[in-house]
Amino acid sequence: ADKNPGYTVFDWNGKAVYKAGESAVVGSGMTNADCPFMVKVSILDLNIRVGVGTDTAKTGQYTGIGVFTITQVKSGKGSDAGWGKLKNGAGWIRLDNVEL
Repeated sequence: ADKNPGYTVFDWNGKAVYKAGESAVVGSGMTNADCPFMVKVSILDLNIRVGVGTDTAKTGQYTGIGVFTITQVKSGKGSDAGWGKLKNGAGWIRLDNVEL
């Protein structure tokens, strides 16, 4: 969208989630009502956890850089924006570290 002024990105439900030139952080209040939705990860080492919260075990995997589908959102320790369940079943990621 950034390369095309005036363009908008929509989630699976038809809700506008990103407009060219804006930065939309998931911490802006995504809920289960918004699921499924897609997020962009821009860091190589975002941990995937077996459950919700930094007090749950890491799976030993990282997302890597890419776009991922979130199917469920829950609040938990260590995240102000909440935790998102990855569609591929790998586990949960901290939504503070992603963009819409």
